[in-house]
Amino acid sequence: MTPTPLSVSTSGSTPADATPIRLGTRASALATTQSGLVARRLEELTGRPVELVHIRTEGDVKTGSLVSLGGTGVFVTALREALLDGRCDVAVHSLKDLPTTPADGLTFVTPEREDPRDALCARDGLTLATLPHGGRVGTGSPRRAAQIRAARPDLDVVDIRGNVGTRLNRALGPEADLDAVVLAYAGLSRLGRTEVISEVLDVDVVSPAPGQGALAVEVRTADIVSDAGAPPVAPDLAEAIHLLDHRPTRLAVLAERSVLARLEAGCAAPVGAHATVTGSVLRLRSVVAAVDGSEQMSRTGETPLSPDVAPEALDAAARTLGVAVAENLLADGAERLAPLSATVPEKA
Repeated sequence: MTPTPLSVSTSGSTPADATPIRLGTRASALATTQSGLVARRLEELTGRPVELVHIRTEGDVKTGSLVSLGGTGVFVTALREALLDGRCDVAVHSLKDLPTTPADGLTFVTPEREDPRDALCARDGLTLATLPHGGRVGTGSPRRAAQIRAARPDLDVVDIRGNVGTRLNRALGPEADLDAVVLAYAGLSRLGRTEVISEVLDVDVVSPAPGQGALAVEVRTADIVSDAGAPPVAPDLAEAIHLLDHRPTRLAVLAERSVLARLEAGCAAPVGAHATVTGSVLRLRSVVAAVDGSEQMSRTGETPLSPDVAPEALDAAARTLGVAVAENLLADGAERLAPLSATVPEKA
C-alpha cells in the first residue's frame, strides 16, 4: 500500500509545503484510470499534489463468481477501512459497487456520470440480434446475463471473471473461446477502448446496474463537515469535494440506488435501474428479471424537480421516486422472479 506519485502537471503552481492528498484506489487499470481522473481534478481544485495509494480488496484476491464472493461490497470494504484508519484521505469507487447502506463516518459525492449503458464486444462486429444461434456470450453480472437471456434465449451465457483486458481476450483475442462479452461502456470509454464495441445496448434491452457509469468519491465526514461552528478539518478538500458533486448525476443515482435499497437486493441481483434528469423532471425505469431470463418486469415513474427548493428536498424527492418504483415492482410480484428479501407491500 505504498503511495504511488501521480505524474500530473497542473495549470496552477503547487505550494512547496502542501501536504499531498492520498487517494485510495484498487490497482487495476480501470480503477487507476478512474482514480487518475479524480486526482487531476483534486489537484486543480486544491493546488495540492495527489498520491495514489493502491489498496487490495477482497474482490481482487478471491476468484469465483460475483455471487459466490458475496456481491455488494466485495470491492469496497478494504478501501473504506483504509479511509477510516488514515491510510488515505480520499477513496474512489465505481458507484455500482457501493452498498446502499450508508457507511458510518464516511461521505461520498458523485462527479458527472459517463454513459451508463452496457456494451457488446463481439467478434466480426456482430450485434446482439446477429449473434449466431447458440453463440457464447460472457459476463460476470447476473443482471446482464438475465437480460441477455431474455432478449436472446438461444444464446449460451457464460460466467466469466477478470479485468477488462482478460474479458475482451475471451471474445476478441487470438485464442478466443467466446463470440462476445458484455462490459460497461463507461469503463471502456475511460480506458480509451471504445473501438472494441460492436453495439451499445439500449437501456430498454439491457437496463444498467443502479449507479453504473458514475464514480463515488468518498472521504471522512469529519474532514469536510463543520463541527459546532468550527471549520472542517480540511477546508480546501471540503470545497473541492463540494465542487466535484454533479447534481443531475446525484439525483439520478439516488433514485436508482433507492430502488435497490427498497428491494433489499445487492449488486449481484438481476435488477436494473436507469434514471435521467431532463429539464425539471426526474424519470426512472427499473427492471427485475428472472435469473434464467424466462421473465422480466419493468416499472417506471417520474417526479418534478423544483428549482426553488433546497438540495436536501431534491434528494428526498429522488429517494421517494426510487422507493415508489420499487414498491410497484414488489406489489406486482417481482419477488417471484429474483432473490429479493424485501417485505412485499399490500396492493391498494
